[in-house]
Amino acid sequence: MALSSGTGLNVALDKTSSQTSTAAGGDASLAVDGNTDTDYQAGSCTQTQDEADPTWRVDLGQLFMVVKVVIFNRQDCCPERLNPFNVHIGDSDQVSKNPMCGGDHQIDVTHPSVDIACDGMEGRYVGVSLPGPSRVLSLCEVQVFFGRLRFK
Repeated sequence: MALSSGTGLNVALDKTSSQTSTAAGGDASLAVDGNTDTDYQAGSCTQTQDEADPTWRVDLGQLFMVVKVVIFNRQDCCPERLNPFNVHIGDSDQVSKNPMCGGDHQIDVTHPSVDIACDGMEGRYVGVSLPGPSRVLSLCEVQVFFGRLRFK
């Protein structure tokens, strides 16, 4: 059964999260703490080391039909580092093994957030990946919203 109740509830809030590495105190849990401050110095953003194909993921704890993922990007520095990025949704705890919600996404670096429509994709895990060598992934908040109830 995939759960849902509209788009008003962020089901990623305070859920278990992880990323491929951690740098400068940017723990993965900071992207699901409810704080959308886009200034890294405020202590609300994640950061990986400079690496190939860095990823971040959240375990929603159960299957959801995801209709939208909202990503808050750093605005104090280097907002362009997020581009391009991918959103993955599925049942594997390995981000890259899950289907992508759309293709490569871009964020307008002058805006603090971007909404990614995912059309009710089902999954327990929602991940963000940066394809390519020598990338740093930094997320200030990731919100996951789900759609209507569906029984399997």
